[in-house]
Amino acid sequence: MTHAIFATAVVAAVAVAAPASAQDATALSTRLVDLLTPTTQTKAAVTQQIKMIREGAAIRAMLAQNPAARAELAKNSPATTAGLARIGALQADSIGPIMLEAQAAARKEAIDRYAATFSAAELKQLVDFYSSPLGVKLRKAEPEIGRQLSQSQQKRFAPRLEAANKALTPRIEAELKKIFPQAGAPK
Repeated sequence: MTHAIFATAVVAAVAVAAPASAQDATALSTRLVDLLTPTTQTKAAVTQQIKMIREGAAIRAMLAQNPAARAELAKNSPATTAGLARIGALQADSIGPIMLEAQAAARKEAIDRYAATFSAAELKQLVDFYSSPLGVKLRKAEPEIGRQLSQSQQKRFAPRLEAANKALTPRIEAELKKIFPQAGAPK
C-alpha cells in the first residue's frame, strides 16, 4: 500500500511538473526570441518594406527586368511615377496585411521551435548569455559582420557568376529553341 501511495505521488508530481516545465520553456524561448529579434525591430522592417512597395519599388524592380519597360522607367516621367505609385498602393494593400501576419507567425513559430529544441535550463543559459555584455556585443556586431561578409562574397564571386551566366546564355537559348521552336517565328 505504501508503494502504491508513493507511486501515485511520484506520478502526480511528474504530471504537475511537466506543464510547468513546458511553460518555463515557452516563457524562456519567448525571452530569447525577443532578445534575438525584437518585435519592434522586425515589425519596423516589415512596415518599411510595405512602405517601399506602396511607393512602387516592387513593381519598378519587376519592370526593370524588361528592356522596353526599363527604357520607359528611365524617362522617369511624372505619369509613370504616379502609375507605379498606384500599382504599389494596390500591392501594399493586398500583400501588406499578409506580410504583417507572416511576421507575427514567424515569431510564434520561432518561440515554439526554441521551446521544443532546448530544455528550460538551456534556454535560461541562452537568455543569460544574450543578456550579458558579450551577448549584447555579439547581437550588435552581427548585422555589420553579416554586411561585411555579404559584401566580401559579392566582390569575390559576383564577377565569376556573371561571366558563367553570360557564357551559358547561348547554350540556354539553344535549349529553349528546342523546347519552344515556334517562339521566334513570325505570325
